[in-house]
Amino acid sequence: MDDIDGRRLGDALNAYSRGAFDRRAFLSAAMAAGAGFAVANALGLAGGKAWAQSTRTSAAPRAADYIVIGAGSAGATVAGQLAQRTGASVLVLESGIQDDSPLIADPAQWPAALASAFTKGYETTPQAHAANRVVPYPRGEGLGGCSSVNCMIYCRGSAQDYNDWAYNGATGWDWDSVLPDYKALEDWEGGASAMRGAGGPLHVSRPDPAKGHEGARAFMEGAKSLGYPETPDFNGGTLEGPAWVNMTVHAGKRQSSAVAFLRPAMEKGAKLTVLTEAPVLKLLVEKGRCVGVQYLHAGKPVIVRANKEVILSAGALVTPKLLMLSGIGDPATLKSLGIQPLVALSGVGQNLQDHVLGAGVNYEAKRPVPPTQYNHSEVYMWWRSTPSQPVPDINALYVSVPFATKELNLQQTNGYAILSGVMRPKSRGSIRLTSADPRAAPLIDPNYLAVEQDLIALREATNLARAIGNSDAYKDIRKAELLPGRAASSPVEYRAFLKKSASTYFHPVGTAKMGTDATAVVDPQLRVYGVEGLRVADASVMPSITTGNTNAPSILIGWRAARLIAANA
Repeated sequence: MDDIDGRRLGDALNAYSRGAFDRRAFLSAAMAAGAGFAVANALGLAGGKAWAQSTRTSAAPRAADYIVIGAGSAGATVAGQLAQRTGASVLVLESGIQDDSPLIADPAQWPAALASAFTKGYETTPQAHAANRVVPYPRGEGLGGCSSVNCMIYCRGSAQDYNDWAYNGATGWDWDSVLPDYKALEDWEGGASAMRGAGGPLHVSRPDPAKGHEGARAFMEGAKSLGYPETPDFNGGTLEGPAWVNMTVHAGKRQSSAVAFLRPAMEKGAKLTVLTEAPVLKLLVEKGRCVGVQYLHAGKPVIVRANKEVILSAGALVTPKLLMLSGIGDPATLKSLGIQPLVALSGVGQNLQDHVLGAGVNYEAKRPVPPTQYNHSEVYMWWRSTPSQPVPDINALYVSVPFATKELNLQQTNGYAILSGVMRPKSRGSIRLTSADPRAAPLIDPNYLAVEQDLIALREATNLARAIGNSDAYKDIRKAELLPGRAASSPVEYRAFLKKSASTYFHPVGTAKMGTDATAVVDPQLRVYGVEGLRVADASVMPSITTGNTNAPSILIGWRAARLIAANA
């Protein structure tokens, strides 16, 4: 991109965002400024004038063939693909706002985006096994959902994750079955191979190690110096070991699900309507069939009907909330809240899982930490907490900014962190309602560290992070270990430190799980048991959490949902 005239390209982007250029004119101007077609196309998809409509400025629709609730990682994917595959009319109802903030498009600004008005600030119940702390639980609510504010890590997870799904009742979701879909949806910068796909709508890239952050390079050198072999591509069949990450970044811009799947479908003329500021209040179920939804249009309740199906893609927190508000859940619990039970599904809101993020290992640098050219988090490492583990169950990762829970009271001048993760947690939590009022936030209880094995895994992951951080590879960067410091030398203090460091990895899943047992909420076709015309397609259907970051598998779920629905359209 060194030959691009930045000023001319910036002028073209400004003109496009104001609506002075149409898409064709922008592409011509961008390429005249030196951008290749791929770069110009990526910038065009991430920029441009507002393409979704706010309910505050648009008329309320009466019906659509398909209604998709939520425009997040899975919802935007299923909606864009479904509209293109079927030619049917698709209406997307997104409770949040537009994705036009420059903080969203810039990969380096994700911490600021996460703290912006785009994000809704939930919090957990007091975590009994994690020092009784209330943990902040932010979720992106707007076009792209969490894929618009996350760290952009693209990790499919382990083959074992999907084989476990299939073994436990999610037939057709084993690794060999999902791999072709992963390859079809992605455009890997390294080109197509037996494991990777090229030409799909989602651009996936990797940092150039030569341009990587000094702390990221030290992480890789430190891990290898301790005897851990590098993994060339953690999506290439082997997850184990230190690796430069895969990112949903293209031409220097974030590739959210809205950018990759929704906007291109609209550019291609699909019958797709996307409404923002359109929170859904409940599903409408008549004679055992979901026939539509009630939502707020410009703040007023309205009803829109679905000619064919409703697809619930509101995420692992709001999807179970909407099911329960609509009378789908545990009958006794619903009755206690004054909600008329329609379908008895005791698993709704249960089985909540989240990776545990050990937000604690922090260092002071000898000099100011240089800015990132990527996303602050360019390197990850997966490993096994004990040699007997069948697959990696912990990880460590470098971030070029300080990162610790508030209870640890981090004090630093020039800081960076090496975080740790429990990637196959045993603990299970829940999402519960407090009332029949749709405006009330649900009770979120991840139940962190309830199973002792999770605390053991967190300790080993934190030991791994410290070993890398204290290696000679960091000797020219590291001034002092700030946390855990001396606490690590006392088993009692270290255990207390770990409980104070436990936080969300921002990966809640499992609250409307897919399977065939008594607690399953959807079948392997993602159809809600006991209700015709209703499917769930988001992270809530995962029977068990994947070993890696959950954005990629959430996109996969949306992609497969569109394919399953289109096959029967």
